[in-house]
Amino acid sequence: MNRIKEAQENLKNEFKLYNDAATNKLPELEINSPEKLEALLESVTRRESLNHSKKKPPATKLKSALADNLLLLDNFDIKKAKEAGKAEC
Repeated sequence: MNRIKEAQENLKNEFKLYNDAATNKLPELEINSPEKLEALLESVTRRESLNHSKKKPPATKLKSALADNLLLLDNFDIKKAKEAGKAEC
């Protein structure tokens, strides 16, 4: 599935960008483990809500990439669903 490889590459890039900007590094990325991805998403969300400093890393794109990968691992492609919804309009 080409779409999942694309999403995984995006996640790897966003993870690296986030970690490069973060003071406290995230744990190692386990891209094929839904449980680890969910835990990572929760961790990033918690960090974002607790961190009120001006030098916070870009969490929005990382959270989006994590969610996209979790949906793809669950055999749901949000991009296809959006395109199908637009086609119906």
